[in-house]
Amino acid sequence: MKKEQFRVPALGDLDPVYKDFETRRSLLLEKQTANTREQRCLEEKLATRPAAQYSDNVANLLGEAGSGGETEHGQMERLKTLRAEARDIEIALSVIGRRIEEQSVKANKLVVDACRKEFGRRVAAVVHALQSVAAARADYDELRYQFEDLDIRWSTLGPMTLGFLGEANDGHIQRVTKEAKDLGYV
Repeated sequence: MKKEQFRVPALGDLDPVYKDFETRRSLLLEKQTANTREQRCLEEKLATRPAAQYSDNVANLLGEAGSGGETEHGQMERLKTLRAEARDIEIALSVIGRRIEEQSVKANKLVVDACRKEFGRRVAAVVHALQSVAAARADYDELRYQFEDLDIRWSTLGPMTLGFLGEANDGHIQRVTKEAKDLGYV
């Protein structure tokens, strides 16, 4: 039987309020993209149009507005509406950003609480492995001391330096073990 690997849940997975804020932000960003796209399209149309010699009303009186296309005035009004909507979207994104930031504190606590047991299990596993390393190091040092006490040249065995572990009785392993015990994980 294959054991499923533990995964830290996302903030929105455990906090429905945070999830709702994320969804709202996503929808606002989609709306902002569509708004920007439509604004650019209208701006391009207006930029490539020849300048009107007379107003749309005059064009209507002359019978020239029957092309079926949107009038320049209509396009300008739509562009004005889109720009106002873009400002509102920016404000809404700013507000939702602040709300997400505030809610993330609560959501973060929920995730940390949900992961506390697994985190403790993994810290304990590291400490137990380090304690096994400490025991192996003590065995190694004991053999090395026997060679030295008997004045045996044992360099052909390829002596190893275990200084990265710190001092034998007060090194890195002991500090990690103490920290884990102080935090209640072992």
